[in-house]
Amino acid sequence: MESWQSKLIKIILRLKRNKRKVRYVQELIENGFENERLNDKPSSKVYEKHLVSTREYRGRTVWTVAPREKRSEKHILYLHGGGYVNGFAWLHWSFISNLVSRLGCTVIAPDYPLTPENQVHNVFDMVFPIYQELLTKVGAENLIVMGDSAGGGIGLALAMRARDEKIEQPSEIVLLSPWLDVTMTNTDAEKIDRFDPFLDIRGLKYLGKIYAGETDPTDYLVSPIYGSLKNLAPITLFIGTHDLFVADCRKFKNKAEAEGIKIDYHEYERMVHVWMLMSLPEGKKAAKAICAKIEKQ
Repeated sequence: MESWQSKLIKIILRLKRNKRKVRYVQELIENGFENERLNDKPSSKVYEKHLVSTREYRGRTVWTVAPREKRSEKHILYLHGGGYVNGFAWLHWSFISNLVSRLGCTVIAPDYPLTPENQVHNVFDMVFPIYQELLTKVGAENLIVMGDSAGGGIGLALAMRARDEKIEQPSEIVLLSPWLDVTMTNTDAEKIDRFDPFLDIRGLKYLGKIYAGETDPTDYLVSPIYGSLKNLAPITLFIGTHDLFVADCRKFKNKAEAEGIKIDYHEYERMVHVWMLMSLPEGKKAAKAICAKIEKQ
C-alpha cells in the first residue's frame, strides 16, 4: 500500500506545478534560466557528519564525501540528475550522506557541465577521465557507478564507452529512475503521463535535444538504451510506476533479457521520479536495498 507521505509528495508536486515547469523549460531557458538553476552545495549537516572536500577539474568542481572513521574500500562515482540542465539538489546530498553513513564508502560526485551551454561530449570530457582515474586509484572491484535520472543515463553510457575502449568495468552499475532515451518516442510513456506529477514529455524532448547538440540523439552516449549491453558490469535498476521513465526502463529490461544479460530490476508501485532519494517509507526501503546490494559485493 502506498504511504501517506508518498501521496502527500504528489500533491505538493502538483501544487508547485513542477510538471508545468518541465513542460515550458524552453521558455525558462530562453528567458534567463540561470536565475532558477539548481546547484545546491552540501548542507552544514553533511559537513558535520563527513569529510567533505573539493577539487577543480576542467573548470568544474569534483566533490568528495568520505567517512570520518571506519572507511571501507568502496568508492561510488555518483552522477546527479537534473535534466542535464540543473546541478545538485539537496536531495542528492542527503542521499549521498546516507550512502556514506550506511556503507562507510567514499562518494565522488562531479559537478559536470550543464546545458544549454554544454552538450554530451563536454560532459564525457569531464566524467570519463575521472572514471579512469578512480579505476587506477581504487581498482574496479571497489568502484560502483551510480546515477539518478539524467545521471543514470550518463552512468550507463559511461560503462558502455569504457567497454568499447577496452577499459575495465566497475563492479556494479546502479541506475535510479534513469533517463535512457532522450528522444522520448516510446508511446507507452504517454499512458503514464497523467500519473506523473514530476516530468513532462514535451519539456524532456527539448532538454534531450539540446543535450545531444550535433550528436545523433540515438547515439548510446546520449540515449544508452540504443547501445549493446554485452560485457557490461552487473546492472541494478530502481524505477516507479508513476514515473514517465518506467516505459523505457521496462523496454530496457526486455532488451537485457533478450541479450542474455542479467539485470536486478526493481519496479515500485505508484512511486514517482527519483522517489528513492526522498524521505519516504518506500524511499528508505529502496535505499536499504541499494546499500545491501553494494555490501554483498
